[in-house]
Amino acid sequence: MVLILSIVAFLVVTFLFVLDTARDQTTTSEVSTYLSPFESETFIRHNYSASIETVWQAVSNLSSYNYWFTGITRILPVVESDRYVHKYSFDQFNFAPGSLLSIKNRGPYPLGKGMIASAVPNKKLEMVLQYNPLHKEFVTFNLQSHSEGTSLSLTRKSTGPFSFLSVWGFDSKKSKILDNLGYLIPELDITEQKVSDQSTDKADTSDSLFEDRNLMAAYLVNKTLDGDNNIIKSTADVYARAKAKALLIKINKGTAERPAMPEVGASPASNEPADQNKSTAKPAKLSKDDIIATVVNQALDGNEAPLNELTDKVLRAKSKSLIMKINKGTAERPAMPETNISSNNIDNPVKTELNNSTKEKGNTESEADLIERLVADGIKGNIEEINTLENKVLRGKIKAAIVKAKRS
Repeated sequence: MVLILSIVAFLVVTFLFVLDTARDQTTTSEVSTYLSPFESETFIRHNYSASIETVWQAVSNLSSYNYWFTGITRILPVVESDRYVHKYSFDQFNFAPGSLLSIKNRGPYPLGKGMIASAVPNKKLEMVLQYNPLHKEFVTFNLQSHSEGTSLSLTRKSTGPFSFLSVWGFDSKKSKILDNLGYLIPELDITEQKVSDQSTDKADTSDSLFEDRNLMAAYLVNKTLDGDNNIIKSTADVYARAKAKALLIKINKGTAERPAMPEVGASPASNEPADQNKSTAKPAKLSKDDIIATVVNQALDGNEAPLNELTDKVLRAKSKSLIMKINKGTAERPAMPETNISSNNIDNPVKTELNNSTKEKGNTESEADLIERLVADGIKGNIEEINTLENKVLRGKIKAAIVKAKRS
């Protein structure tokens, strides 16, 4: 008797299914169905212009299923708690395999049951959903990332004499489930994001083209003057970026000429013509001990700027430790190195900026003269050169002096 009823029901559903498919349907998803007397399956695939994390967040948000999952009025968590507000709160719900759910279906049926069978973030979600005592489905979401966004597929399987309920109304409503979900997923411009990533990779590559910052600054200036306005912003080396900006300002003012485009992998010596009147011998670079001795002596003499501007954290920490020991009397003051100290010996932005400024002024401008000149320019409204200063302390002193001068 049960078999006869199942066969009759199957024939009726097949007839209604044919009528349903004959209607004009509008969906942007890829759909397919399979139906047999005791087994049915539906498949939907949809592409979203969004990241896989965004799509996973929408799929794993069980509290919003009533907005897009056809046939479900509400999903409630099953939480064992003495407090009533916690029993139906997803904040207390453990989203993991084995966690139980309570499902309210459309129609005069009691609450159904559900369970999370598997949950792999940003990859797969499997659930067992029993909408009513007669109908139960095994639901699987699969996520896959691609160049244009994320592909989401939904498979719903059902077995038993009432498995035909899975395909009932599929073409009219259930096939649009993932279309409905698309209204809850914000779209992103994947193409724009890829261009940004490519420009970042390009910037990382350009940072490694030159070891010398002067060559790097010359490269950035030439690229900017050729029309690439984003290369300086995307450069990670802040010192090369500051030098390039300062040089661009001078070129626009007419006080400097455009540098020659350096060759990739060129050394500092190969980029500058030889001067027979100058010594070709390079100054010996200070060792780590000499750098520590230099900044320690300068700090003990009252000038702590070189110490604070050391980019090497290890050297800075060793120098401060030595200063503390000298002040306590447990260590002696080191001898000042005899090697000529220049801005290339110690990685010090203060000296670099003062060096550049003194070179432009004929090596006659001291730090006090530089501050006085830039304060005077700032009062007149010319603050471009001030903004290009890399040293924050020096820049702050100059701007504070400008404010005081304007108030007085």
